[in-house]
Amino acid sequence: MKLQNAPSTSHAVNIYVTNATVTFQDNSGNTYTVAVPNAQVTFDPNATTATTSFDANTNTWVTDTPYGTAGNTFLDAVALTLANSLPGGIKPVTWDGQISSDTAGVTINWQWAAAVYTNFSSNYALLDVKPTDDTKASSYQNSDHAGTPETYKPYVIGGARGGGGSNWTGSYSGTMSQTCQADANS
Repeated sequence: MKLQNAPSTSHAVNIYVTNATVTFQDNSGNTYTVAVPNAQVTFDPNATTATTSFDANTNTWVTDTPYGTAGNTFLDAVALTLANSLPGGIKPVTWDGQISSDTAGVTINWQWAAAVYTNFSSNYALLDVKPTDDTKASSYQNSDHAGTPETYKPYVIGGARGGGGSNWTGSYSGTMSQTCQADANS
């Protein structure tokens, strides 16, 4: 999933994702519900570099980014390891979770994507996830999409919403939008 259209303000704004799941059913009627880690994205007017890391202690993706970066910002991700492949064309795929902010009135637009890898780590800290599409805002000075697992790019193949090659994240879904109320627990 991606975060688009960074809020415009003079103070840091945090976006939170909690209790998220992805649910889908294969063509045999088997239902899969996958728990997604929590996420915190901070848009910080004082930040000079965008970063994404994974905090295993809190099961949380943590992304910090300056305002005004080009393109999308990484929001959240989960890896699903399968013993057997899934057939193509699975619909619907439902992402469900709670999105909130410490700043009332912040509107976020998000999309999801999926890609297939022949080799991948369940240790998210080893993935080296690109935090933003921007070609200069992070240590990954390339045109890869936000959410690209930079360490595992050689293992991407066609499948899910991606065609392989250089489509590291897969194609985006339609855009969803939500205006957040202030999170009292932030």
